[in-house]
Amino acid sequence: MPKNHIKPSQLCIGLYIQLDLSWIQHSFISSNFKIKNEKQLADLKKLKLSGIRYDPSRSDVEPLSLTQKVAADPNAEAKISTQLEARKQKAKQARIKKMAARTQSLNRCEKAYTETASTLRNVMRNIMSQPKAAIEEAEVMVSGMVGSLMQDQEATMHLVNMKGKNENTYFHAINVTILALMLGKQLGLNKQQMEDLGTGALFHDLGYSEIPDKILLKTEPLNRAELNFLHMHPEYGARQAKQIGSIPPEAIKIIEQHHEMIDGSGYPKGLREHQISDLSQIVAIVNAYDNLCNQKDASKSCSPYEAISILFAREKHRFNKEKITLFISNMGVYPPGTVVKLSDESIAVVMSINPKALLTPKVMLYDPKIPSSEAYILDLYEAGLKITDSIRISNLPEEVRNYFNLGDAVNVFIDSN
Repeated sequence: MPKNHIKPSQLCIGLYIQLDLSWIQHSFISSNFKIKNEKQLADLKKLKLSGIRYDPSRSDVEPLSLTQKVAADPNAEAKISTQLEARKQKAKQARIKKMAARTQSLNRCEKAYTETASTLRNVMRNIMSQPKAAIEEAEVMVSGMVGSLMQDQEATMHLVNMKGKNENTYFHAINVTILALMLGKQLGLNKQQMEDLGTGALFHDLGYSEIPDKILLKTEPLNRAELNFLHMHPEYGARQAKQIGSIPPEAIKIIEQHHEMIDGSGYPKGLREHQISDLSQIVAIVNAYDNLCNQKDASKSCSPYEAISILFAREKHRFNKEKITLFISNMGVYPPGTVVKLSDESIAVVMSINPKALLTPKVMLYDPKIPSSEAYILDLYEAGLKITDSIRISNLPEEVRNYFNLGDAVNVFIDSN
């Protein structure tokens, strides 16, 4: 028998098999999948194949030994059933362990995010009265993020659930900083460039302090005068940053240029590509993304998938081609935190992307019969399932939001452990 081929009697739950048949010759969704239940086992055996190919690297278990099922042993079927049950329990425990690790990681991220928001709140409170101390505190915070990213090749981005609408300004600044640093890392920036990028991203909306709250908090469309006033905040911020005196020049450029677009459609000066610094171009992309995900009226906020789609389909020409393409590849078509509907009608939340197959990320399934601590984590590529739709968090039933522990905002932080 060819290598990695087994007999039907060796099949068991947890094996990843590859049927050398056309799709019309079997009843499965895909010809390549991991065996999940007894029905699939029975259906495979009905095919009456002499041998079935399997992939050891994608399988959770080894095939059953041919000696495990012999006609002379009247208890063979019972033994195999017991073994299968043991394997299922082992798979369940592995699933619980994986979820516990994910929960630990998320808790770690949420704690770090909370501490960062508290630090930033203190920095912004003292930025004008005690500029030297405030900037030093910000530099320590940014340096820590940069160090974590540059030292850990496996650093990942997680969704973080934070409450408190009054903290939106701080949350936005943190989100933009994290997203900018993640993109900067992918672009191969050096440590100094990363630190300048992080500082500029953190203070990119410094000029909002000179914009009246009645404009910043207004949920209805702004009139022309209000819009013109708002569009001056990059210049106000750059002026403040220069007065402070210890913010790096490249970071000040970010503050001044983060709303400039390469086609000249941005503000406040309508600069074009070569007039805009590379670091400012990075922040322009991630700032636009976070603004789409976290709008003042939460009911109008886009899902991460919708935000990526808008940037790619309608806004791509406004950004540097290399940078926007890399950002979308890095975030995935369905970024972490996107709630999706699958081809089998189930609901899931994206946990992490598959860089080699952006349409089939890893997801956590919603199943009210299973505690969320034991929720099934599914690799859509292996399962042969597809995403058919994305769902806004605001449109989800309360029980689903609670199951996934989703808040109104899409906040992100890095886990470099």
